[in-house]
Amino acid sequence: MNRWKQARFHVPGASTSVWHVGLLVWISLLSLAACAAQPPPAGPAQPIGSAHLFRPTARPVIASPIVADLDGDGQLEIAVGAWDGYFYVTDTRLRDQPGWPRYSPAGFFSTPAAADLDGDGRAEIVVGSEAGQVFVWRSDGRALPPWPLDLRHRIWAGPVLLDGPAIAILGPYQMFILDLRGRPMQGWPQPALGWGDATAASDGKILAVATLVEGVPPARLGLQDAGAVHAWRLDGRPLPGFPVRLTADADSSPALADLDGDGRVEIIVGDDAGLLHVLDQQGRELPGFPTQTGSLIEASPAIADVDGDGAADIVIGSWDGRMYAWDRRGTLLRGWPQAAGDQFISSAALVDLTGDRLPDVIAGAKDGCLYGWDGFGRPLPGFPIQLGAPVFSSPWVGDLDGDGRADVVVGANNGIHLLRDVGPVGLAAWPRFHRDARNTGYAEIRP
Repeated sequence: MNRWKQARFHVPGASTSVWHVGLLVWISLLSLAACAAQPPPAGPAQPIGSAHLFRPTARPVIASPIVADLDGDGQLEIAVGAWDGYFYVTDTRLRDQPGWPRYSPAGFFSTPAAADLDGDGRAEIVVGSEAGQVFVWRSDGRALPPWPLDLRHRIWAGPVLLDGPAIAILGPYQMFILDLRGRPMQGWPQPALGWGDATAASDGKILAVATLVEGVPPARLGLQDAGAVHAWRLDGRPLPGFPVRLTADADSSPALADLDGDGRVEIIVGDDAGLLHVLDQQGRELPGFPTQTGSLIEASPAIADVDGDGAADIVIGSWDGRMYAWDRRGTLLRGWPQAAGDQFISSAALVDLTGDRLPDVIAGAKDGCLYGWDGFGRPLPGFPIQLGAPVFSSPWVGDLDGDGRADVVVGANNGIHLLRDVGPVGLAAWPRFHRDARNTGYAEIRP
């Protein structure tokens, strides 16, 4: 999911590169302003009705939240960064945990990841910042030495946490895999054609990411195309046929799933030409792909069997304001696409909210609504839910308090929202951006 596209706007006849240049200028000005003085963090949460808590922030929350038991006390915490410069860790009533929030100039676009990296029974939180640093914090807000690490370039990508432990993150024209001391793992970094805000995906055997050439004509880099899809083995060797060059930028974060049953995952990713690609590990499109939407795809794919036929489906939104669902052969599922009032940049969560043992589709849109449909495109009871500002963050959907009812945590341009008891909670096939708290983007599903 891309967390900065609220800054982009459509100009008829303008190229994607023109939009990107305008974005860079605008963000640079905002970054300078943010560095001038440290603003105050968000105030206390406010109730909006009996089942809606809202914590307003001075600037948008574009990153997607993680929800996990970070401190090992048996209770869940919520963690997300905001454009106001602060990274928040709260309890399930959006109240700050001790040691939080933490501040970085210009804030956070990167979606965090969390896992127990040092074996102490408590999770570390890893995130990149607009100031160019990769942070690793303990659950109490203290930095894990020797972090942060400065990559000397704004970081929009989220990290992926690998066994080792290791941290994979896309930097400027390089893909990094770093050990817990911030040192490159053997075989890394590897060059990338461009850079971007895509979070990589990994099944523990390969690592894949999409890139864009931000504001630079492709010819200047010796490229014939704009974006690219990269895939490597974890030792740094590129897969044969990669990188795959595209005719448009690709800042959609890829997902991985074995769609064709050959025992190896495919790479599923959208691009700014509105195409959904499904690539095998030789860089070849699977039959039926790429498939076309009506506009840019900058959300991340979510993968699950949403129609109950026993095979994996692909769910993703587009700038055309429609949410799409395809089967593994590239055929639209019955009932799809479904329309919202504006663009989808938020990536979908796939969680059963109706008790039928099939995952439903929940995602936010630029019109300020959180939408919900079942696997056949029928609106869920109580949806859409108006949040009062554009939604680019991807929702987390799960049970915060163990009552068997589903709760939703999501960012919006006006702050952090917590919606309680939106339905019974069931199968959580893909409950958040990139599926899990490690940001793997890997669907363990068989056709």
